Amino acid sequence: MKNKTAILRVNLDVTDREIKSSLRIKTAAKSITSLKGKYERVIILGHRGRPKGYEKPLSMKKIAEALAEVSGAKIVFVPSMEKEKIKEAVSEKGIYLLENMRFFEGEAENAPQFAKFLASLGDIFVNDDFATAHRKSASNVGITKYLPSVAGELLKAEIKNLSKLMKATKHPYVVVIGGAKVSDKLGVIKKLLPLADKILLGGGPGNAALTAQGIDVKDSIGLEEADLLKTLIKSKKILAPIDFRVQGDRILDIGPNTEELFIEEIRKAKTLLWAGPMGLFEKAKFAKGSRIIAEAIAESNAFSVVGGGETTDIIQKIGSANKFSFVSTGGGAMLDFLSGKKLPALQALKINQ
Repeated sequence: MKNKTAILRVNLDVTDREIKSSLRIKTAAKSITSLKGKYERVIILGHRGRPKGYEKPLSMKKIAEALAEVSGAKIVFVPSMEKEKIKEAVSEKGIYLLENMRFFEGEAENAPQFAKFLASLGDIFVNDDFATAHRKSASNVGITKYLPSVAGELLKAEIKNLSKLMKATKHPYVVVIGGAKVSDKLGVIKKLLPLADKILLGGGPGNAALTAQGIDVKDSIGLEEADLLKTLIKSKKILAPIDFRVQGDRILDIGPNTEELFIEEIRKAKTLLWAGPMGLFEKAKFAKGSRIIAEAIAESNAFSVVGGGETTDIIQKIGSANKFSFVSTGGGAMLDFLSGKKLPALQALKINQ
């Protein structure tokens, strides 16, 4: 492999504010380190945001600098969007980061022509980007048709740990669901309800559950999605908040009695899944519920999995990321996987779910 080129897909979808502390940057650096030395060249593919063509604020230049700092490797950023110039730029031995994949025409559409171009740059494709596994793009699905393709270690770890949550597992099994929308988490709730012993709802899903029970949450987020939970909320396995922290007519966090109720269930658990904050955690006044839940799960001896961008932000802020059994880098991909949906990028690698 010493004279071969590996094309590595990692997740670099972070904001400027998150770059230095991002879990995604740290895990991407591990992926790069695992290939450094094994291959003559490593060409890194990634994206940021949802640009409509070239948008300078979403360039990968700062990402290259952060990856170099975290990995300790020299990483050459390739700013060109012209195919011949890109080929020329990556002709020497080294580690290269191409510009934001979503700047390129054909990426989002999974266009064969763009996928073939990416494949032409290397000898093997390594997909270590679980967070985009639910997307069908040229740089994670199309490219596999033109190169030998394998899953990276991070992708394997995601599949292994998330699969544990969908099979016979240790009980009590407690699922904590928060965030903004019920619709994003509905598939997970339905899929795990038969297996879980308790599903604790906060944030938008908690407010929707309260509304479904006939409780007036006034102008709180989640109100409009109450119908989605009307049948499910009848299950004794599902616990909605019993008190809250409010501002005006809006519920913005779970209250102290709900924290105690949820902590009691978390302490009993042998298996734990947490996806989504309990409230408006970006504001200190409404971050307590999420922090309390994070600390309770971190202190648990259960097999614990945490996922979603906002949820991982919380555990990074309180410095407890290493206290969970597994921290998923996936948001939508994790939810789709746990809902039982087939993920295009995994299917492209012929990985059974």
